[in-house]
Amino acid sequence: MTERTSRRRGFLSVPGLWPFLLVSALALGIVLDGVIGGDQLQSANPEAARAAEMAAALDALPDGALVLVAMDPDLGTYPEIRGTVRAVLDDLLGRGARLALVSFTAEGRAVAAAELQRLRAAGVDPGRLFDLGFVAGAEAGLVLSVTDLRPAAGTAPASFAAVAGGIAAFDLALVVGGVDIGPRTWAEQVTPRLPDLPIAAVVPTFLHPEVAPYLRTGQLVALLGTFRDDAAYLLAVGAPSGVRDATSSPGELPMLLGLLIALAFIGRAVASHRPGLGTAAAREPEEPA
Repeated sequence: MTERTSRRRGFLSVPGLWPFLLVSALALGIVLDGVIGGDQLQSANPEAARAAEMAAALDALPDGALVLVAMDPDLGTYPEIRGTVRAVLDDLLGRGARLALVSFTAEGRAVAAAELQRLRAAGVDPGRLFDLGFVAGAEAGLVLSVTDLRPAAGTAPASFAAVAGGIAAFDLALVVGGVDIGPRTWAEQVTPRLPDLPIAAVVPTFLHPEVAPYLRTGQLVALLGTFRDDAAYLLAVGAPSGVRDATSSPGELPMLLGLLIALAFIGRAVASHRPGLGTAAAREPEEPA
């Protein structure tokens, strides 16, 4: 082995060299992105197909459509889809739809109450927003609601008189799903009984593998089930007020500053293992002859 080859191999094995090169490349990428501009650092890489299907499902609704929003997410995973759910609700209201929120799980009821409060505080017309509350019985309650989903006496505005007919009275069901009750439950329990009811869904990413087959079979007309789907939908309709655009990358200046600090520390570690740089790890003393 030649002395030159030995030195090259020794250089490539310097501790900390590869992290140094990686961090350097990331820092260079951020600088170039700032110089060139554009969306090279988009974290979501949005896929527009699912967003287009959701838009098509909402486009197909009649004027003044009656939409049932089944709010049954899990409290732990709802933050992932909260912005998307709010964007869909705002989109429906912007199209003139009337919304009725119902829950078949206790966790879903807590989320539904919060979203109803948000919409009311935003000044949504009370005649277009109605709370159907919590229906006990999980899947059994869902099955009974197909033909009997009655609001408490005297609580429903005139525009929701049709709700007394059950889920069959709605033009669309928007299912915000979780582990206990979700699109799978609706596809298995409601679709066989109401084959003509369009069902759209929003779920967190971990449920996507379970739910996606129902989209391919037509039991769901639309599904937003991954971060990419959500990002594309938010781009299409515009993020609602107070919701961060899922496609935006973190601030470049803090990222660059952090990478430069890491670069300095790693560079110091690399230099300390290079002979001839006057550092603590200089050449070992030669043995006396």
